[in-house]
Amino acid sequence: MFELDIDMLKEQGLQFVDKAKKTAQDLADKGKNQLDLMNQQARLSKAQRQLGALVYSLHKAGEENQPLVDKYIEAIAEVEKAIEEIKANMSPEEYMEAEQAAGEETQEEEEEIEEEPVRLRGETKICPVCHSEVDGDALFCNHCGAQL
Repeated sequence: MFELDIDMLKEQGLQFVDKAKKTAQDLADKGKNQLDLMNQQARLSKAQRQLGALVYSLHKAGEENQPLVDKYIEAIAEVEKAIEEIKANMSPEEYMEAEQAAGEETQEEEEEIEEEPVRLRGETKICPVCHSEVDGDALFCNHCGAQL
């Protein structure tokens, strides 16, 4: 009789450990999904700003470079696709939590932007193809269109 109780306790303990392990894994997956979503949303925002800066600089210089603009648009579409894939793997609760966190982060960024002067150019780097100087955070060279 005593062994039966020990076996039962052992079985209950193993079930408890399995439940705790599953809960911990679910929490880790939830956090990873939210982090991935926030990272992709930041990449999207950066790519959109770069596209806007490119279009503005081309317009200001009286130039056209539709293939380069198209590359930026394709890069943005890829990020948007990644965001949709992440959202598809999230529960409605996870998605709402991530959206709330993103809203708070966006509000903080807007407050920072209001305080800082607009800077379209940061550090620069050299294009490996045409050796032109380009923005340090550019995805593509705005002279030859090479992916950086």
